[in-house]
Amino acid sequence: MLVQVRMPPRLVQQLDRMTEEGLYSSRSEAILDSVRRLVLGYERSDRFRRALIRSFLRRGGRGSVDDLAGETDPAGVASAIAETYPDQSIDEILSEVRR
Repeated sequence: MLVQVRMPPRLVQQLDRMTEEGLYSSRSEAILDSVRRLVLGYERSDRFRRALIRSFLRRGGRGSVDDLAGETDPAGVASAIAETYPDQSIDEILSEVRR
């Protein structure tokens, strides 16, 4: 299936460099590998991590933190975050879960 996408010139230059260095045979192969890794990461992440990302991106609805709040105890979630990420700001936490 053909999927067209617009990319900043800087990213295209990086793709070209990786292709020239032999890491990929084409831009398409590099992009396909990146999307494959993105999908695998998503599939392997837990519901809470995905909900944090959706909320960070301001995308509510199904799978968001607001949606999880109906299924989970918000105080318990806050406690689990504080225990898992002690002394970290919300920006640091979100940066870590987006990796």
